[in-house]
Order: sequence, then structure tokens, then C-alpha cells
Amino acid sequence: MKKTLPALRITLRIVVLIALIVITAVPTAEAFAEIAKPAYVRLNIINESQFEFSISIYGPEYHYITVPAGASDSIFVKRDWYTFTMNACNYTETGTLNMNMEQTIHVPVCGGRAFAPVYKPHHVDVADYIKPIKAKIRNKTGELVGIYIRTIDEHHFLNIDAGEIQYVILLKKQYAYSYLACGELQVGYYTPFVHVPFDLTCSK
Repeated sequence: MKKTLPALRITLRIVVLIALIVITAVPTAEAFAEIAKPAYVRLNIINESQFEFSISIYGPEYHYITVPAGASDSIFVKRDWYTFTMNACNYTETGTLNMNMEQTIHVPVCGGRAFAPVYKPHHVDVADYIKPIKAKIRNKTGELVGIYIRTIDEHHFLNIDAGEIQYVILLKKQYAYSYLACGELQVGYYTPFVHVPFDLTCSK
């Protein structure tokens, strides 16, 4: 019996060692889930705005996609985080996009928000990044007016008949304006607000 004891000990050690190797080699549930994930996921774009939408994404891959007004499209991208540059409603914004999951980008009518409820983190409302206002311009001068609304980066020119109302998509920031009415040049600064019209009048 004394002669077989060392052999039993060696055998037990080998069995324990093999068991440890097998246990550590078996993937966890999280590891199985990670292995099961596809390498690529879908990026959906639903453009309900009046303008073409475009987005460039930069990460392990580069993609550029444009979607016409009132259309939708989708692409597959490699799973990872990306930075993006998007253009919506004629304005540009940047940010980051988690493409470790399927994403849907909703582009609402300019000046509004996505019509369908947006449930993050699988949905992106462009209005969270680009927040234009549908500014209302009313001509109360009694004559045809050409108005120039501008910043350093933006330039808008409108011809508005007497009594006419026109709309222009602007951001909520300060603009300079100028127009000729009643024989005088009218100049000043204008910040658009929702439901607050900009009335063109003659100097009093």
C-alpha cells in the first residue's frame, strides 16, 4: 500500500489539473453572447425633412450616405463606436454614434422633432443635434420687399410681396438683417423664436 500512495497522489493531481484546464477553457455566458454577435450591424436612416440628409461616419470603417427628402435607406457597418458629421436642413453638426447595436436615425421635418417615439439607445433624433426654427416673416410695409438675413456663415435673401407671409429655416441665434422699405434702409438684429413672427415695417 505504501508503494501505491505516491502514484495515487500523482494521478489525483493530474485529474485536478485537467479539470482546471477544462473549466477555464469553457466560455462564460457573456463570452458566448459576444461570440454570437454579428461583426456588422445595420444603420437605418429615415428622412422626413424637406431637404437631402447626409452623414459621414469615421471609425474602424468610413461610410458616407445621402438620403433624399422623404426617403429612407440603410447600410451595414462594422460594430464599434464612430464619430460623425451630419448635414440636415442645410445645417451641419458633429457627434459620436454607438454602432455596437442597430441604430435608426430619424430626420424630422425641419423645425420639428421625430413623429414616432424615439427610444434610445437604438434611435437617434436629429433634432437633438440640429435645432432649426421655421421662422415666420410677415411683410407689413405695403410694398414688395427684398430682405437679406445673414450671419458670417449663413446668407438668406427673400422677396416678399405686400401682405405676404414667408417661412425660412433658421437656427435660434442672432442674425443681422437689412431691407429697403418706404424709401429707407431698415437694418437691425433678429433672433428667431418659435411662434413669434418677424414683421417687416417702415420706420416710424
